[in-house]
Amino acid sequence: MSLLSRFFGKKNPLDIPHPKLKESKIKLEYQIEKIENELTGIDREIALLFERAKKARSKSEELTIATKIKTLNQRKKNLQRVHAQLNKQLMLISNLTIIKENEALLKGTPTWELLKSMSPEELEKHLTEMQLDAQNFNENLNQMLGMTDQAIGVGVDFEEDEELAEIMRTIHAVKEGELEPEVAAEKVTGEERTKKKEDWLEEL
Repeated sequence: MSLLSRFFGKKNPLDIPHPKLKESKIKLEYQIEKIENELTGIDREIALLFERAKKARSKSEELTIATKIKTLNQRKKNLQRVHAQLNKQLMLISNLTIIKENEALLKGTPTWELLKSMSPEELEKHLTEMQLDAQNFNENLNQMLGMTDQAIGVGVDFEEDEELAEIMRTIHAVKEGELEPEVAAEKVTGEERTKKKEDWLEEL
């Protein structure tokens, strides 16, 4: 089942009323913001658990804290998957909204006929592959229609490798003063790797 059919049934995407698209966009933005707030809360909670781990008096207490961190980290990974999927849906709805806002200009043009001739699945694929810009609409749309098919990569690799053992090693590093709790939280949740990658891309 396509993303659009989940929202609007089997209707042709170009026949979906503009107000319904705007309503769906608002709902998606609210869901995304809610998840982002929860992700921030999980990061904060993990950092606090590492702070508690500094005062742990036994391996049993450390293991209890490590298990809580692992549970929170797994919750974060699940939320990140949902977040990626919702962002994909938002991209689709936002692009379709821009097309509907320009419908009067497009109707009767070869571009409109090409859009209408696409299957819902084909149109959806194109609309999730790029970000249309309302100010440069024609240029963006021509680029979209000239695209060759390419795979859409969403989400991240969430494979776990001895996660609990890694958390325990990180707890010991915190207790030894080798890591600050906030840095430990970033290390365990993968935020540290993401930031380094972003910094590297900015340098380019």
